[in-house]
Amino acid sequence: MWVCPYCGGNHGLPFHDDQLTGVLCLSADCGRFVEEDVISNDKSDWDNMDL
Repeated sequence: MWVCPYCGGNHGLPFHDDQLTGVLCLSADCGRFVEEDVISNDKSDWDNMDL
């Protein structure tokens, strides 16, 4: 399961465009963007993410 390194929340929205790749934390008190280099490469994390 994906966990935000800033707030510890586990609700995230994957995002990718030409300049950014990562996950936007959807926790009410956070909302930070976590770049791809901080994200786990374990594909099962993506399957368990709450979209």
